[in-house]
Amino acid sequence: MPTTATSNYGSTLTFNGATIGACVVIDFPEISTDKIETTNHAGGGVREYIPSGLRALGDFTLSVIDATGILSALNTYLINKTVATAVLSNGTTTLTFSAFFTNIKPEAADATGPDANKLTCTLAPTGGITLS
Repeated sequence: MPTTATSNYGSTLTFNGATIGACVVIDFPEISTDKIETTNHAGGGVREYIPSGLRALGDFTLSVIDATGILSALNTYLINKTVATAVLSNGTTTLTFSAFFTNIKPEAADATGPDANKLTCTLAPTGGITLS
């Protein structure tokens, strides 16, 4: 597996049992449920709803430090359509879920920043999430 970089980024990402490295969550996943309309004639002219009970987890975007081998590893996951356990931890909360990569974008290097080489990537969860 690739070498991880040290960074002031607040979170770490592990995918398929391998530490991808330090990252910043740009867009956290939305945990949601659908609503089911239950309006009937007894509702007094008001639409009524109940929760469906099915939770959904939205895609989320990360900025990952591009240490040696990280882009290659993520690209291999993308090519192989790898669905695996992802663990995102910030030291306080850990999110564990099954997911796959939907895109990876190398960003322009920033010579003025300590984390010069970054990748923006998006993960799509395949089901539920465990928070701990």
